[in-house]
Parts: sequence; C-alpha cells; structure tokens
Amino acid sequence: MMETVSSPSISPDSKVGRFAPGIVDPGKEDRAAHGIPVVPAFDGYRAYAILGIVVGHLLGRSGVLAVAGSNWFGQLVQGTLGHFVDILFIISGFVVFLPTVARRGEFGHVPSYAVRRAARLVPAYWAVLAIVVVLASVVAVNPPIPVPGLDNIAVHAAFLQQPAGLVHDFGAVGFGSDPALWTMSLEVAFYVVLPFIAAWYFRRPLLGLLIAAAITIAWREALLHWSTTEALLGHPSPETSGRLHLLGLLQFPSYAFSFAAGMTGAWAYVRLRQRKLLEQHAHLVGRVQLAALVSLATFCFVLAHGTLGTSLVARDSPIIVLGFTASLTALMVATALGRIGWQRPFAHPLARRLGDISYGIYLIHLVVITYAVRLLFEHSTAIAGQSASLNANGSLGTFVALAALVLPLTVGYGYVSGRYLEQPIRRWAHRFGRRAQVVPASQPAKASPPG
Repeated sequence: MMETVSSPSISPDSKVGRFAPGIVDPGKEDRAAHGIPVVPAFDGYRAYAILGIVVGHLLGRSGVLAVAGSNWFGQLVQGTLGHFVDILFIISGFVVFLPTVARRGEFGHVPSYAVRRAARLVPAYWAVLAIVVVLASVVAVNPPIPVPGLDNIAVHAAFLQQPAGLVHDFGAVGFGSDPALWTMSLEVAFYVVLPFIAAWYFRRPLLGLLIAAAITIAWREALLHWSTTEALLGHPSPETSGRLHLLGLLQFPSYAFSFAAGMTGAWAYVRLRQRKLLEQHAHLVGRVQLAALVSLATFCFVLAHGTLGTSLVARDSPIIVLGFTASLTALMVATALGRIGWQRPFAHPLARRLGDISYGIYLIHLVVITYAVRLLFEHSTAIAGQSASLNANGSLGTFVALAALVLPLTVGYGYVSGRYLEQPIRRWAHRFGRRAQVVPASQPAKASPPG
C-alpha cells in the first residue's frame, strides 16, 4: 500500500474541505479523502498575498505612491507589496506539486489533472474577460478604454497574452482595464509543464531547483544586457525593442525559480513530516524561520532602494530575484512546519475563507479600480476644483474612499464567483476525473491526480 502523509496542523474543518459559508473546495475535499496534506497556512498566504496586491494597486491608482515618492513609506510599499506576486507563484508550485510528493512521485491520471486544472482556472477567467469586453463596449469613460480586437480577445482566451506579445503587439494586457491578467499565462505554462517533469523532479528536487535557477538567471541576464540581446534579435525598431524588453520580464522563464521553489518546498514539507524529523529537531525550524525572515527583510530593503523610479527593471538582477524568492519560500515553509501559534495568523478561519474566494478577487479587482477611478473619483475631484486626475491627488482620504468602494465589491464578486461559478464546475471536474480513472478489476487503479 502506498504511504500517505497526514498533516497534524490541519484544523478539523479542513477534513471536509469547508472553509467559507456555502463554499466547499472540491480540491481540498478530495485531497483530505485521499490522505493528501492540506496545509492551512498556504490558504492564508494566498489570501494575504492577493489582499496585498489589491492594496498596492489602490495605493498606486489613488496617487499615494506618487506623492510618497522616495520617502520611507514609498520604499516600504515598493519593497514589500510590489513583489507579492511571487507568493502566488510559490503557492502554485507548492500546492499543485504536493500530491505528487505525498504519493512518492506518482503524478496520477494526466487527462483528469488537465480537466481539473482547466475547471479551476478557465470559467472564472473567461467570465472576467467577458465582463471587461462588455464594459469597454457599453461604458464610456475618460480617458476611454478601447474595445479590444478579436485577435487580442483570442490570445487572452487561450492564455497566450504574454508569449504572444513577444511575436506581435496584439494590444494591452487585460484590454486596458485588467493588466493583472498577465500572470495567467505563467500559471498555465507551469500547469502544462508539470506533468512532464513531476516524477523526475520528485527524485531530484534540489537539482531541479538549480536548473530552474539557471533558467531564471540566463533569462534575466539576457534582459539585463539588453543591448547585446537586441543585437542578436536583429536590432528591432525602438518601439518593438521596448515592448520585448518589458514583456521579457513577465514571461514564464523569468519566474521559473519561483514555481520551482514552491515545488522543492513541498518536497521538504512532506519529507520532514514523513521522517518525523520535526519532533527531533523542532528548535531548528524556529532558527530557519528567523534566518529566513532576516534574509527576506534584507532583500526587501534592497528591492525598495533599487526599484524606486525604475519600475520592473530593478528586478532584472538575478541575485536579488533568487535571494528574495528563496528567503520567502523558506519562511513560508518553515512557518507551515512550525508551531501552531506561528501559523495562527495564516491558518485562521477568516484568512482561509478569504483565500478560498481570492481567485475571483484577483481577477476582478483592477477592473473595479479602473472604472471607479474614471467614473467616480475623477468626476468628484473635478467638481471640487481639484485636479481631474486621481493619480495627481494622492491624499489619504482619496485612498480610503477608493478602498471603501473597491474592497466590498471585489470581495463580494469573489464570493459569488467562487460559490456559483467555480465550485459547481470544479465539482463536475472532480466527478469526471473519478469516472475517468475507473479501470477494469484486472488492472491496477492509478493514483488520484493533483486537484
């Protein structure tokens, strides 16, 4: 019989997969039924990461960051919230690879995995694409948001907005109102690659991490020395060169180490649980946690000073990228392995409920912010005799007013999307997966795939 791994840190409600009122996560429910670890802290990580991303965008669109400039507050935001997207990629690597590790390298039924991943991502994503297209078609704002062309809609629907942009300028990512959708191409790329490397990576998790580091370093070095890379590309026009440089930073190889760090973190988590090393060396977890926290704070400080005024370009440095991501992953895994008290802020039921609806929140939040700014706040500031641009305001009152409008709408949408769209389709996908795995009695059944 294949050995499975239990997680003693799981709270009772995780055993049935029920985290938010009316919402039952089919993936967690299936994992609990098959003895696959459900790690509560990672639900909280996802919730806080997306909440941090939303707050960061609120600070930017309200003009607070522009006013803060290079003062301590601007540096703090740039060095922390400005890089929370890495947490999402680390979580994806950890959570999706965890069942393979728990089953000793058995990935499972690939077609069922594909259906489940598609059910997890596609319906909610396509729904937001439809919302954005409809809003662009019927709502007039200033400055206007153009109706996307069919080619731009097609590449978005196929999750190709980032790689396709390297070949041709199809238009703005997110159709001009939802640039947060740039991450979706990277997530899908990881899900496509994973079945081909999962078994090998389980046997060689450290080598796999080194290879991912090499990919990220090589890719970012090519961007860091752009003049040389530009020459190899045949000296494209300045407009094309600028587009390629910016889009290059937002491609899958640029974040390969983040996904791999999550995968290696999942391997370490299960390995320590299996061998019961935590009981023997519990004090070491605390030391690793403290060392990772100090290291992460150091890299955040470096990022803050290196990012101001240079946007994404400061993240070209491979050493900074790898050091930041490795420190962040070590802190996340050590906290998930540590004492219950250390996990409580992340494993708290409210944090986990927010994590369960965070996908819809992430997909819609910039749409809500964009239209709130252009329809309401610009109009109100113009009446008051102030600047017609919200970004030129930057007052605390503007930020609070924008947040008071945006946060309830985005959280409400996340709940509706989770309960009435994502959950039913994901339940169907899990039922389909179980039927697809039914085999004749003379043949051994395959392990259930990652959900």
